[in-house]
Amino acid sequence: MAEDLQSLLTKINEEGVKRAEAERARILAEAKAEAEKIVSAAKAEAEQQRQAAAAEAENLRERGESAVKQAARDVLLELRAELERRLKLAIDGAAREALTPALMTEIVRAVLTAFAANPNAEVTIRTAVADTAALDAALRGALAGSFRSQPRLFPDSAITGGLEVEVSDSGVYFDFTDEAISALVTAYAGPRLAELLK
Repeated sequence: MAEDLQSLLTKINEEGVKRAEAERARILAEAKAEAEKIVSAAKAEAEQQRQAAAAEAENLRERGESAVKQAARDVLLELRAELERRLKLAIDGAAREALTPALMTEIVRAVLTAFAANPNAEVTIRTAVADTAALDAALRGALAGSFRSQPRLFPDSAITGGLEVEVSDSGVYFDFTDEAISALVTAYAGPRLAELLK
């Protein structure tokens, strides 16, 4: 009977060990499958995060490039505007300086020679208030005897320099004011300045 008992105990022990080993193998397989599942999910999440980070980095790079290009355009536009403003100031100053009573007298003489064929033509001149007396004196001396009547000279507070000349019988009107000359020169020089800035 001791042998039977020993055999029974051995058998129970073997079956218990087999069951324990089977349970251990099952638990290990489940743990391994769960671990693989966790690792796979972690890898997928890491890949998603990597792709999202790469997309965000690309987006930031593109926005940065766009911001730099916009800033460069803004700087060029501001530079162009400032250069045009300074160019206009320089031209305005040069036009005012150049339009002396002597030069204005020469302009009037040239206009009248070219367009006032009739010695009875009525000539009207508008000029800056400050230049009226000097221009009147210069015109009296320069045009003496050329026309039956002296040009009518009117001071105009809207004119800062230069003059406007109108010959009545020919319908001729010329604007030689500093503003008109400045606008003409700026219109000519402005596009060339813009080309230089491109």
